[in-house]
Amino acid sequence: MKYVSRLLFCFVTASTALGNQISESQQQYIKKYKSQTKKVTPEDALINTEAEPDLDEGFVNLYNGKDLDNWIPRGGVCTYEATPDAIIGICVPGSPSTYLSTKRDDYKDFIFTAELKWIVNGNSGIMFRAQSKPGKKGEVVFGPQVEMEGFTPRGWSGGIYGQSAGGWFYPLWLDAHTEVRQALRENEWNRVTIKAVGKTIQTWINGIPAAHWETEDYLSGFFSLQVHSGKEGEIHFRNIKVKELGKNSKDLFAAGDFSQWAKVNGQPVDSGWTIENGVVHRNGIRPGAIITKQHFKDFDLNFEWKISQAGNSGVKYRTRGNLGLEYQVLDDTRHKDAKKPNHRAASLYDLVAAPDNKPINPVGEWNQGRIVAKGDQIEHWLNGEKIVEITYGTDDWNERFQKSKYKEHPGFGSWTGPILLQDHYDKVWYRNVQIREL
Repeated sequence: MKYVSRLLFCFVTASTALGNQISESQQQYIKKYKSQTKKVTPEDALINTEAEPDLDEGFVNLYNGKDLDNWIPRGGVCTYEATPDAIIGICVPGSPSTYLSTKRDDYKDFIFTAELKWIVNGNSGIMFRAQSKPGKKGEVVFGPQVEMEGFTPRGWSGGIYGQSAGGWFYPLWLDAHTEVRQALRENEWNRVTIKAVGKTIQTWINGIPAAHWETEDYLSGFFSLQVHSGKEGEIHFRNIKVKELGKNSKDLFAAGDFSQWAKVNGQPVDSGWTIENGVVHRNGIRPGAIITKQHFKDFDLNFEWKISQAGNSGVKYRTRGNLGLEYQVLDDTRHKDAKKPNHRAASLYDLVAAPDNKPINPVGEWNQGRIVAKGDQIEHWLNGEKIVEITYGTDDWNERFQKSKYKEHPGFGSWTGPILLQDHYDKVWYRNVQIREL
């Protein structure tokens, strides 16, 4: 038995060592990248052997299929066009590399996935946990990037490049990367997936494991779709979505029932609220608002919501009874409450109006809401864009508070209390209700 164990150990060790050798076809690149000292050495390279994560549940679309209001171009002047099916990136000769970036810039732990298709071959990539800084010739985007280099003999799509950060971090030149170097399919959509948890980064191309890299340097930032500088290139991006993986996040409906919820009076949740396939639905006759049994004050709450025609609901927090700060959920086009700007969808109800150009999806479609309450700072987000921000106790707050319906309630906005899903007599849907205490 001991002999068999030793033999198995030797076999595994030999296989791992072989996998960490630079492939014969890749030897030509050793000298070219010798000066890039931040790349992992072959013997120290971690090998990704995990299956691609499930990509079906809990994801938020980063592209709304209509416009680029939730994105901002950085760097050069290569162009991006919004179409119903995809974002089209086109190389402009003479332009520096250009990065269409999410306006939100604090993504930490996540699974990100997107599909790319090359109409005209050219270099591209996905920046993640990226940052920017002023440069001599304009804004500089820097940080880790999953290489999507198109169709080249090298085949490093799925590797990790340090954009404006010292060159390659994790090239795909080992024997262990032979399969993924051949994973791209010409004239077809190609899927890239990134999983980032703490210091550990893993990537996949069309489901095939690619990189496994660790870093302490890049732990938070934005996503970017790159069109590289060059003579030509047209790349289409679609199914761009992310699932955040807060280490301490809690699914408020993890049990698939209302065991962690109650009515405001403490009684069990009425049958007018239902859960089916992870979707919470208010569809009964006056079932009443529901609240978490746990109380919260400082937190990051993410949730998806969908409202019915002329519908009204809301997510309240820092509550006492039915009273609390409210993230308004509303059909702005049909409900009469929308006549008042600070009563419209995603507003801090009766206090701070969401802007008219907010990135909202129409009735019947899902929207991604987010509430950040940390100390005196209050933020509302809608589909990845911060649209409300106010500091409790400031002159601005006090002025708004005195004009609001809450002025007779001292301390309103500073309480610790349950999260509340409002019953406003209308049909409403919620899903992926995740909270992380801060």
